[in-house]
This record gives sequence, structure tokens and C-alpha cells, in this order.
Amino acid sequence: MSRILLSVLLVSIATLSGCGSDPTAELGNPVTVSGTITLDAKPSANVEVVFKRLDAGAPAQNRQFVAQTDSAGKYSLEKVYPAKYSVMVNEKKEDTGDEDGAAAIETGPYVKYGSATKLIAEVTDTKTTFNFELTSKK
Repeated sequence: MSRILLSVLLVSIATLSGCGSDPTAELGNPVTVSGTITLDAKPSANVEVVFKRLDAGAPAQNRQFVAQTDSAGKYSLEKVYPAKYSVMVNEKKEDTGDEDGAAAIETGPYVKYGSATKLIAEVTDTKTTFNFELTSKK
């Protein structure tokens, strides 16, 4: 009797703990998202691009993805799961070594694309390229 009880207990613990389960299994297959950011028809070099998942259906590490554009305004984000994302674009502060030194800031021509952004990207298995043509006009 005690062997049966012990077996049932071990199976129950393994089942409840999610032993071997993948928390991203229901999110679909991750894709690489890429694109170009321009401001007033010119490449946006060295700006931060943030894709923030709009639903809460993913583990924390899979809700936000950050990249920096190159000199041509191109960015690439890897292992992004299909979903609807809010897209923020921010200038970067110079790295001063203090706590806020490397943080993205919402100033200058990108201010309307920060936390108040209206940019949306709906990532799917086949829709992975998102080019954003931004303007500095208010």
C-alpha cells in the first residue's frame, strides 16, 4: 500500500511541477523580426527599437525585445514569438557610467514614439519585416 501511495505522490508532484514542460510551447514558433527605421526619410542610426507584447500570455522574458539600429537604420530581433506588439523608438543617452547613462530617453524628434507610441506590429510566422517611416512633425 505504501508503495502505491508513494508512486501516486511522485507522479502527482511531477505533473504539478510541470516537469519537462516548455512555457513557450503555446506561443508558436519564434521568428526573426527585422526592418528599417527612418525619420523624415533619413535612416535612424543608433536608436533603440523596443517591441513590447500587448497581451500578457507569455513568460516575462518573452514579452519585450530590444534592438539598436545600425548606421542604415536597420534592426533585427531574434526569437520573437508571433503576437501583437507596441513598437517604441527612442534615442539613446551617451553612456556616462551612472545608473541612467545608457537608458533610452523620450526626447527630441522621437518623443511621440516612446511610451505614447501608436506604432503596432503584428508578428506572424510569415509577417516578420516591419519598416517604420517616422516624422519629426508633431
